[in-house]
Amino acid sequence: MGLWALLPSWVSATLLLALAALPAALAANSSGRWWGIVNVASSTNLLTDSKSLQLVLEPSLQLLSRKQRRLIRQNPGILHSVSGGLQSAVRECKWQFRNRRWNCPTAPGPHLFGKIVNRGCRETAFIFAITSAGVTHSVARSCSEGSIESCTCDYRRRGPGGPDWHWGGCSDNIDFGRLFGREFVDSGEKGRDLRFLMNLHNNEAGRTTVFSEMRQECKCHGMSGSCTVRTCWMRLPTLRAVGDVLRDRFDGASRVLYGNRGSNRASRAELLRLEPEDPAHKPPSPHDLVYFEKSPNFCTYSGRLGTAGTAGRACNSSSPALDGCELLCCGRGHRTRTQRVTERCNCTFHWCCHVSCRNCTHTRVLHECL
Repeated sequence: MGLWALLPSWVSATLLLALAALPAALAANSSGRWWGIVNVASSTNLLTDSKSLQLVLEPSLQLLSRKQRRLIRQNPGILHSVSGGLQSAVRECKWQFRNRRWNCPTAPGPHLFGKIVNRGCRETAFIFAITSAGVTHSVARSCSEGSIESCTCDYRRRGPGGPDWHWGGCSDNIDFGRLFGREFVDSGEKGRDLRFLMNLHNNEAGRTTVFSEMRQECKCHGMSGSCTVRTCWMRLPTLRAVGDVLRDRFDGASRVLYGNRGSNRASRAELLRLEPEDPAHKPPSPHDLVYFEKSPNFCTYSGRLGTAGTAGRACNSSSPALDGCELLCCGRGHRTRTQRVTERCNCTFHWCCHVSCRNCTHTRVLHECL
């Protein structure tokens, strides 16, 4: 079933909750014992929290696969990076879909994203892609920040790069991030069915997007600020930029099915490939998101499908787009109410050093789906 067959429980129960509460729990427990994901101990897999306490992955943690636990132990410091990447991915998913019928809802408990991860629709594809991208992005950045013992900056680019610039500085280690992400995220994928191929493809699409959006940054050198010579390095994109690209690919995702070469002599490996459902369409590229079943309409609550519906959602009464009341409310109509809001305003900076503000009250008009 794979990472997201295991991640709904793994992310929420193990990383998003346990690691988020870790510093407070350690501070409250004077003995330094943590009965769960970590113990304060001496080990080859040391992690460091904000108070410089050494932490070790609990070997009996069964929510991770054996390979995932081994990867954590082999790369001291990486668990916090993985956790941070997943949390960032969840926030990015919510941001990208904040104005759509499916707004990337999450819930506390063992199933973070609910039943949607067990389907083969576009939304499932985006979840796999953005979480895979989040892990790769966070790990690559942590390498250049020195937070992971087993990797550093990418120093392979050295020497002249052009007539007036040369490679130098600290490039983000995207190759290590992609390799670790592939080993860690994909290791839970089991089977050889269409869902298996879809999950692997979308995982890789997320990592490929992080890589393809990297940009060159430079610093000028010269007398009096002149840019006689520049030192350049490769920098990761923001996760927002990655999310923007993946959302566009969500809108243009390819519906796929098993490839069929029409030959009984084709090997099993040759048969394990995806082809567009419509023969007139091009095969999906490594950058594309893929899916194999139609999405629910997300308009109404369904316990069977795991959809919350759009009743009560805020909408924009003047917008014809997806956030507009007509589309977001699925034609059911909306109600309008007013709300008095008090906010800080007319702020003034006083030397030195404080800011004084007035409290301003105004009426806000809110529109909500019926």
